[in-house]
Amino acid sequence: MNKNTTKSNILSTGVSLLALFCLFFFADFLKQPLPLDLKCVDSKSLFDCKKPVGIKKYSSQESLITKTSTTKFKDSTIFIKARPIGVPMQICEKDTSIKSVLLIGDSQVEFLKTPIYNYCLNNNYKLMASIAWYSSTTAAWATGDTLEKFIIKYKPDFVIIVLGLNELFIKNLEPRRKYIETITNTITAQNIPYYWIGPAAWTKDEGITSLMQEELDTLFYPSQKLILARASDKRHPSMEASRIWFDSVAVAMTHYTSLSFINKVQEYKKPEHSPLIALGITKAN
Repeated sequence: MNKNTTKSNILSTGVSLLALFCLFFFADFLKQPLPLDLKCVDSKSLFDCKKPVGIKKYSSQESLITKTSTTKFKDSTIFIKARPIGVPMQICEKDTSIKSVLLIGDSQVEFLKTPIYNYCLNNNYKLMASIAWYSSTTAAWATGDTLEKFIIKYKPDFVIIVLGLNELFIKNLEPRRKYIETITNTITAQNIPYYWIGPAAWTKDEGITSLMQEELDTLFYPSQKLILARASDKRHPSMEASRIWFDSVAVAMTHYTSLSFINKVQEYKKPEHSPLIALGITKAN
């Protein structure tokens, strides 16, 4: 065997061994799992917002969608609720069957009646009546049949509640949770959607507004965050400030309820055929 033949055999053997090594290496590689990270998609992830969507949120109610749930009202319209903390959710689907509105609550009703009447007028709704129960609380509205009687009398398609001003200094809050639930259940039991306007507090409260926000989610407007001029009693917003107040509330209601208050009021008219019903003063409890 000459020298060239020996070199050729050695080279062939080396190539064969290298090929065999590569074959075993490749086969072992195939046994390893592919480096892919697959995650299940759930419904929550579809609604999580990372960046603001649409128009910028009004400053008085910051929100970020962190949880969702659904509530069904008349004509199977679905309302998506989410706890507010930074970015607005998409505008709620509108229910064109809604024509009439009922306003109920404490003395703040007297100040909001005219702005709400004019917003209803400008957006093809009718404010049936405004029920002002002076000095009333969630406890007063949750007990007895006052609320149910007015719902039966006026048969509204939507109820606006403005309540809580007489509970700013309440420290025992747990019973209030049940009162809020009773009030909202009384309304929804009649297949009627609602929105709750929180108290336009002139001072820091003991936790009632936080409790209301927790219980009502986006169906609650945190009025205590607004800086409003006050009436002569230094507690209620002035009439002019009440218009500014509801301008902000109207934006929130258009986002989070089936009502559409997109037509802002430019010229205010005196309410006609929309009575203000004043109930007797009750002991705040």
